[in-house]
Amino acid sequence: MLSITLSWVGVAVLVVLVLGYASSISRRSPSAVGDPALAAELGRLCSRRTRRLAASVVDLGDHPSTRSAFVRCDAATRFEIGSVTKALTGLLLADALERGEVTLQTQVGEVIAKAHGTPLGGVTLLELCTHTSGLPRLALRPMTLLRVPLHGLLGLDPYRGTSPTSLLSAAARQHLRRRGHYRYSNLGAAVLGQVVATVAGRDFSEVLRERLLDPLSLGGAGVSTPDQHADWGWSPLGVPFMPWVMGGYAPAGGVFATLDDLTALAQGLLDESSPGQSALAPLHDIGAGRQIGLFWMTDTVAGTGRQMVWHNGATGGYSAFFALFPQARRAVVVVANTSGRKETERVATALARWLARSRQDL
Repeated sequence: MLSITLSWVGVAVLVVLVLGYASSISRRSPSAVGDPALAAELGRLCSRRTRRLAASVVDLGDHPSTRSAFVRCDAATRFEIGSVTKALTGLLLADALERGEVTLQTQVGEVIAKAHGTPLGGVTLLELCTHTSGLPRLALRPMTLLRVPLHGLLGLDPYRGTSPTSLLSAAARQHLRRRGHYRYSNLGAAVLGQVVATVAGRDFSEVLRERLLDPLSLGGAGVSTPDQHADWGWSPLGVPFMPWVMGGYAPAGGVFATLDDLTALAQGLLDESSPGQSALAPLHDIGAGRQIGLFWMTDTVAGTGRQMVWHNGATGGYSAFFALFPQARRAVVVVANTSGRKETERVATALARWLARSRQDL
């Protein structure tokens, strides 16, 4: 009976892949609306596989301007921002540091009782936000190893049903490997967000709302719940993906936002009016010329010597790229309802070059 069931699952997956892929290549290259100059550039950059995509460029230099353009969506469309959520969690950590609630040397076991006496208990917040804790990318459990690939094939949410309590219990059972070395960890980011929420005495969504979203008037953003989330997205092969409601993992990737929300965030960070501004400052060298702050990455733009402070993100059906160029006081934001992260980054990089050409520098 099990083998028959798995066979039907395989057939269903194959049908979805074929139909999705066929639909993804049957369209003409889409046109964009919005700011005329940006829309024209975005139209040239999009491919016929582009579904919904939105982009903005912010310039607070000598001639301030903010431009937005949209492909098959508008300013109110919700997008999952994936791991760009980590950058928001970094801002919340910086804000908690300024409030004196924690320090970067605070250990998880000092805040989370069930972590006391475990390997997780001795991990510092600095290690969590620089991905040097030694924690794995996800909690290593048999159910996780089965659930993630299976849900990926079927377009389901692999995180749904994970509570903060179950997340922290699973994290406390993990072994630390290569502690002190860079090892990207969704689990570590989620633990850090739950620590910040615990010291604030609220759940993560409430802390995010009160300390970041409301002060910056990001009214269209929030933590995904079963009742409030983005629409279904798509994989690069055209598989429809249900919205991710990440529960305990929310601080690592569970936020949705509109393009207007992310544009306002970029403006707040560029004019230094955002809570947690210090999160952007590099703290640790992770190699290949890249540094990391409180989750925020910093690269040097080739040929200019100037910095790009950024984070990207992807869920099962969405992708995002958020980049700041502080010295030029500019930003580029791109979000899409497909999880082809490389495509989103390609568009963002091209728009950054376009913006630099239009201003003759970066």
